[in-house]
Amino acid sequence: MTPILSSVQTRIDVSSIEDALPIYQALAGTDDVRRLQFPQFDLAIVGPFMLLQGEAETLREYHREATLVVADLSAAVDAFVRAGGSVLDGPVDSAGGSRVIVADPDGNVFECYQPGR
Repeated sequence: MTPILSSVQTRIDVSSIEDALPIYQALAGTDDVRRLQFPQFDLAIVGPFMLLQGEAETLREYHREATLVVADLSAAVDAFVRAGGSVLDGPVDSAGGSRVIVADPDGNVFECYQPGR
């Protein structure tokens, strides 16, 4: 069986990315931070952590169990659907790649993200 998943990124809501960075940089063992700004929230990626800063009500709309970084977006979506899950949104182009929001049969919501090539 060929793996579809490249990595998992945990999504964490924070009140201040600046204040939260030191602990997540220490945990990930890196000073490398990728920052993105969206109209609804700010995002910082530190190793396996995605730190989201914004209004609590707005962030609720973007709650996911995790972001699954995949090598093959179609294969990842098919795996969820074959197992009884569903597609909630997408596919759409997203910051540097494509994404689909899916739910597993138990209702857990994930973002499947394939980086651009």
